[in-house]
Amino acid sequence: MPNQFLRSLGASIIVLALVVAGVIQVNNREPATAVEIPDAPDSAVTAAVDATAAEVVDVTQPVEPFEYKVGLLGAPTTFNFWAFYGLPPTVWDSYVLSPTKGSLYRLDPESLTLMPDLAGEMNTPTWDENGWKVTVPLQPGGAWSNGTDLTAADIAFTFDTVRRLSLGGQWAAAFPDEVVSVDALDPGTVEVRFKGRPSLDVWPFGVGTAPIMSADYWEAPATGTSEASELFALGADGDPASGPLEIVESDKSTVTSQSNPGYPGPDGQIVEYRVYTGTAEALRALETGEIHTMLSPRGLTVAERSALDGIDGIDTITSPMFGIRYLAFNMDRSPMNSVEFRQTVAFMLDRDELAGRVAGSDPARTLLPPTNSSWYDTEKAEDIGEIAADRQAGLAAQVAALQEIGYSWAVQPSMSDGAFVAGSGLKLDGQAPAPLTILTSGDSFDPDRAAYAEEVASAIGLLGFEVTTVTTDFDTVIDLTFTRGDDGALQYDMALLGWSLGNPGHPSFYGDLLGSESEANNTGYSSPKMDDLIRRYEKAHNLATAQSLVWEMEALQAEDLAYLPLYSSQIVEAYRSDVIAFSSPPGLGGIQGSLGAIHLVTPVR
Repeated sequence: MPNQFLRSLGASIIVLALVVAGVIQVNNREPATAVEIPDAPDSAVTAAVDATAAEVVDVTQPVEPFEYKVGLLGAPTTFNFWAFYGLPPTVWDSYVLSPTKGSLYRLDPESLTLMPDLAGEMNTPTWDENGWKVTVPLQPGGAWSNGTDLTAADIAFTFDTVRRLSLGGQWAAAFPDEVVSVDALDPGTVEVRFKGRPSLDVWPFGVGTAPIMSADYWEAPATGTSEASELFALGADGDPASGPLEIVESDKSTVTSQSNPGYPGPDGQIVEYRVYTGTAEALRALETGEIHTMLSPRGLTVAERSALDGIDGIDTITSPMFGIRYLAFNMDRSPMNSVEFRQTVAFMLDRDELAGRVAGSDPARTLLPPTNSSWYDTEKAEDIGEIAADRQAGLAAQVAALQEIGYSWAVQPSMSDGAFVAGSGLKLDGQAPAPLTILTSGDSFDPDRAAYAEEVASAIGLLGFEVTTVTTDFDTVIDLTFTRGDDGALQYDMALLGWSLGNPGHPSFYGDLLGSESEANNTGYSSPKMDDLIRRYEKAHNLATAQSLVWEMEALQAEDLAYLPLYSSQIVEAYRSDVIAFSSPPGLGGIQGSLGAIHLVTPVR
C-alpha cells in the first residue's frame, strides 16, 4: 500500500468523524465507517496537562446576536458540498461545510446515540410483501435557509443524484448498494427500501445520517451533468443550508456563516472563520483578541500551551478524544510472533500507573476507549484487562509459559519486595535473541509517546532482551511500519502509535485494525475466528447484537494481543475566556471535535 495513502487516509478519517460527531453536536439537539490510520501530526494531541473545567453559564436568558470568531490553519478547498462529501476532504473543509447540511438523524453529543434531527421520529425497518423498508416522517415546518420548504423530495433527489452519477467517497457510504430506493410518499414522508434486512451501517448510520441537498437549487445544474467530476466542478454560490449554519460570504482569508432560520434551534448567530498561515500566526491572533479560539485536530503542543500560560483572558481546556495509543507487534518476526511473548509484555507493564505518570491520561484496557459511553462496558473491560493480584505468581506463570516455547535463562526474571528483578543469560531455542527496537514518533506535540516507549523497552529488558527505542518523525514511522520487504514481510519489531477511531455512534474500526485482509492491519495478525466475528458485527441488525459482538472481539483481541492498548488520547485547546464561555464542557473531541462548539458558546457579558 502506498504510504501516502495511509497519511491521507489518516487525515480524512478525522474529517469523517467530524462530519458525524461534529455536525451533530453543532445542532445541539460520520458517516465515519473507518479508522484513522496511525495519527498524523495534525491529529496527535498532548496529554500532559490537567483537565480544565469549562465555565458553566446560564444560557436560558435571551442575548443579542454574537459574532463568534474562529481561527483556521487552512482555507476550505471547495464550497461545493457534493465535492466535499465525494472527494478526499480536508479538515478545514469539514469545519466550515459540515454545519451547512442536516440529516434525518444526528448523534447526541452526551449519550453518543442517534436521535432525530430533521426526522420527526426514530423508526426501524419493517418487512412487507415487497421486502424491507423504513418509513420516516419529517419534522413539520422544516425549511431551507432561503425560505423554501424542506421536503421528502429533497432526500429522494439527493439519493437519485448519488446513484445516477455513481458518487463515491462519503456519499457511497451514506447510500450503500443495499439501498434500493428512496422515495417521497408525500412532502412530509420519505420511504427507504433495501435489498434485504439492513445492517446498522446501512440503516440508520448510512441513509439516516446522509446530508440532505436542495432539489430546488441543484436539480437543474445537476441534471446537466453526466459525471461526478462535472457535478463537483459546479459553483455553489447561494446553495441553501439544511443544517444550522449557512455560508453567506467568503474570500481567501475569511468565511462568514450565519444561523439558518429554517433549522430548529437558536437564530441570529454569526460565525466568522479566519484563515491563518500557521499555528504561530493564529496564536498571535488569539493573544490580541482577533479570534476567540483556534480549530486544529492536533490541539496545542506542550510548548504552545506553556507559551499561553499567564496571558490574561486566555484559558485552556483538556478534552477526551475517541482514540487510544497502543503498542503494535510485528507478527512476521520472532519473538513478537508468539502470543506468550506478547502476553508477557502486557503483564510486565503497569498500564494503570504508567498512563497517569507518563501520559497524564487514563489507561486503555481495550481498543474501544471508555470515552464511548454508549458502547463501553466498564465491567467487561475490567475483566478483559484484569491484572493478576499475586504479581509474583503471575510472573512465575509467564516465565513457565515462555519456557514451554523454548526460552531459558542463566538467571530467571523474578520479583523482590514487589519489584521486578531482571533476568540474564536469555536464550531462545539455545540462541541469544537478536536486539529489538520500538519505533515511535518524536514530534514535539506528543512527547509522551517517546517517554512511554522507553518504559516499554525497560519492561521488556527485564526479560533479558536488549531493547532500543527509535524516535523519529511520523512519516518515517509510517514508512517503516507499513512497508513490506521483498519477502513480503513487515520490516519492524514493535511500534508505539495511535488511532483516532472514527464515528463513536457506530464503532467500525475492528475490521480495519484486525481483519486479516485489511490494508490497515500492519501487524500481520490473521485469525479466522476474528474474521468471522468482524463479519457478523458488520452485518448486525440491532445495537444489542452489535454491542455483544464488540466485547467478543475485544476479548479475543486481548487474548491474541495484536495491539496492546496503552492509554487514552486527549486534546488541549485555548480560548478567550474573557470573551466567550461554554454552557458545558465541549466533550469528546473538544472544541474542534464539535466544529467550534458552536451550540455551547455564549458571550461573556
